[in-house]
Amino acid sequence: MNRRTPSPPSPYRCTTHALFLLLFASFGAACGQDTRTAQQPVLPAAGSAGASGLTAGVSTGTAGQSEPLRPAAGSAGVAPRTAGSAASAAGSGGAGAAAGATAGASGAVAGSSGVSGGAADAPAGHGPAGAAAVAGNDAAGEAAMAPGKIFQECRFHFGTTDGIAKGRPELIEQLDFFTPGWMGLMNTFDMQYVCDYTKPGGLFEKQVPAVVAYVAAFYAKRVGDLKDCNAPGPQQDLCVAGAGIITRDLSKIVAVYESYAQGFANCYGTTRPIIFMMEPDFFQYTISNQSQAWTPKQAGEIMSQFVGAIKKHLPNAVFSMDISPWVPPDNGEDNGMQWFSNFDMSLFTFIHTSGGGTSAGTAKIRDSNNMTWRGVSEALGKPILADTGYGVNGSSAGHDPAWDDPMNIAARMQDGVVSISQYNPQSNWPETIGSLRARLPEPTRCF
Repeated sequence: MNRRTPSPPSPYRCTTHALFLLLFASFGAACGQDTRTAQQPVLPAAGSAGASGLTAGVSTGTAGQSEPLRPAAGSAGVAPRTAGSAASAAGSGGAGAAAGATAGASGAVAGSSGVSGGAADAPAGHGPAGAAAVAGNDAAGEAAMAPGKIFQECRFHFGTTDGIAKGRPELIEQLDFFTPGWMGLMNTFDMQYVCDYTKPGGLFEKQVPAVVAYVAAFYAKRVGDLKDCNAPGPQQDLCVAGAGIITRDLSKIVAVYESYAQGFANCYGTTRPIIFMMEPDFFQYTISNQSQAWTPKQAGEIMSQFVGAIKKHLPNAVFSMDISPWVPPDNGEDNGMQWFSNFDMSLFTFIHTSGGGTSAGTAKIRDSNNMTWRGVSEALGKPILADTGYGVNGSSAGHDPAWDDPMNIAARMQDGVVSISQYNPQSNWPETIGSLRARLPEPTRCF
């Protein structure tokens, strides 16, 4: 897969119908390729496809991937980050935490706190002023929430990056979610701007934030001076040295996850829904190119630690697992059954694509891979958050008109897709969304 590195922008939201049955597909051996990109500073990464199923795996090709960096130039509206602990962000517990709903239980986004906050070094729940502020924000959010739902509306969902939507109220009005810059560029919380966006009266107060968590990959790149797998340059990349660094510094990376979780708990609150799209192309750490490749089982255990670090502070967090359509056996032929069997999928509400472009008009997620939309959704019993992707190394891939065709979307809804993120939409996309909503079928399942 690929990475995207959206500036403060990025979207992913959805919820529509899609009944899921448990099916299995067949086996083979091989891996496909994929190149995604992100907005703004992208961090391309090529996940070499084809690692063997239960061990490190024999690779037969490389799956390009691009990742998302953080907001870069032109990503307006990102609130300045404060490094280090922020006294005002100290209180996430107290009344606010007490109101914590279970993951995914809350519906519409009502607004987040105005608590100033930088890195969340201070333990959550300390500081009466902070706790009171979060409690107030949570209360405001709960008032507008539809119990048991992540999104305000039961319909197919549209989203984009915050950088694209800013300054376009007619587009924001049509969105169900937005994607900010990818999470993890720092070792401490630096995403106060997301809370500012979603507080009452904020730019995205009605949209659900869908945060791409690329914490482990960003950490390995910083510490090891690595590049993404498909990025040019003399240094080593994530597909060679990434697994070793993450394994060595796992406790430190878990601490980074906790810092971000505490930061969001302090300024966003613990009741309103917030989606975390976990570690794009996690499969890349199991490929044979790695100097210290993980087994798929190790990958699953490490992912559970990352999710647990967030859930520890954010009971309202909803998680999505990345789809790599080229996983073995045979380039996604079994729709991920072998790969995903190593993960505790009960932790995840959604599965998602990330960065490399997708096929709206075909049963396959990507023409070059064997995995299908319906196959992976039914195999895992999870709805899919789809995206249009970026170009190589994070360059713009442009608007994907195939995802504007109501027949294509209706077919994908039947396959389990509940949302689409257009990362580089055309100027008339707000009108297009409005037209599509009137022509799409009612979802069979709401989130």
